Amino acid sequence: MIIQYITNIDPNSLFIVNAISLAAFSIAFFCIWLKQRDRIYWLYWVAANFILALGFTAFVIIDRTQMLQLIIVNGFMVIGIALRWQALRSFFYRKNYIEVNIVILLVLLVPYSVSSYVSNKFIFGFVNLLFLAEIVLIIRELVRPNGEVLPSRWGLVIAYSIVGVGFVARVVQGIIGPQNMTLLPNDGLLTVLLLAISVHIVASGAFAISLAYERGISELKQMTLLDPLTELYNRRAFELALAGQRPDLGSLTLILLDIDHFKRVNDDYGHEAGDVALRRCANILTTIFRKKDVVARIGGEEFAVILPDTTLREAYEFAERARKAVENDAFEHGGNIVRLTISAGVCQTVAGVTSLSDITKKADVSLYMAKNKGRNRVEIFAV
Repeated sequence: MIIQYITNIDPNSLFIVNAISLAAFSIAFFCIWLKQRDRIYWLYWVAANFILALGFTAFVIIDRTQMLQLIIVNGFMVIGIALRWQALRSFFYRKNYIEVNIVILLVLLVPYSVSSYVSNKFIFGFVNLLFLAEIVLIIRELVRPNGEVLPSRWGLVIAYSIVGVGFVARVVQGIIGPQNMTLLPNDGLLTVLLLAISVHIVASGAFAISLAYERGISELKQMTLLDPLTELYNRRAFELALAGQRPDLGSLTLILLDIDHFKRVNDDYGHEAGDVALRRCANILTTIFRKKDVVARIGGEEFAVILPDTTLREAYEFAERARKAVENDAFEHGGNIVRLTISAGVCQTVAGVTSLSDITKKADVSLYMAKNKGRNRVEIFAV
């Protein structure tokens, strides 16, 4: 009963429905871009949906037995899908290759250029294989890890997989179909594919918006954990990171650093110079310490670094490198040369020690030891 109902659906109606749905999402994406003009991926999605909408509309207008007309319409389709791939690459901050559009068009022309030597079913299968390859590239972009927790990406994977299965069936049809098949068979499989595309358009559009929403929420959460001046983690982020450590499972080292006589910098050169000093120190710390280390500004002129799986000697060497770098990083402000030094305290925990508050206190004690011994030095306190 259901199969009979599906096969009785007019493909032209589905072409029009899909074109309208694509145009609607294109307008929605454009409206979102108007509020987020720095997010170029919205424009890729706008262009992709608009071009695909033109393609679906053209399928209703053209004579599907005419090769030249099919080439033009299929050109719309492959470019539209390629732009969706480029939208995702832009969304995930990956390099984009606009010239891919030209390459895809040239590949599309290959079977048509040798149409005198190959059958219609070969051309049909080849074109659908090209569509399938583009869908696979899109799914690959979605499943590639990028460090973000974005559950909606898996909804997009499912949405594109549904269409991918449809194109697989069309490729198989091109392989086993009759020799006298047309360039675009108007059969039940076309209707099923168009229905799958209808589901895909709504699902992929909704999940694309959801994906961007999840990114926005993640960015907002990240902003609450960052110090606005230095763009390092703030005290709250530091405390959360420290609470998440398991010192009983291995060595953990903590470094506390403090700019020496920072009040004098503000008094002698002004608060703007003090802000510059803080930013320069932050830049030095992010350069010296590793990606796995947590570098935070936890007070006015005080910084902290969590170094997981790091020996006391290694941590001391990192702190010394930071101290020397700051000492050598004099800068000019308002016609004056501003010179800075920092003091640092280092503390390490070993297996069997579970009190993170104790580690923090002893790192603080070692910092004060450095201050009391004349500043511009690193002191250690081994647990």
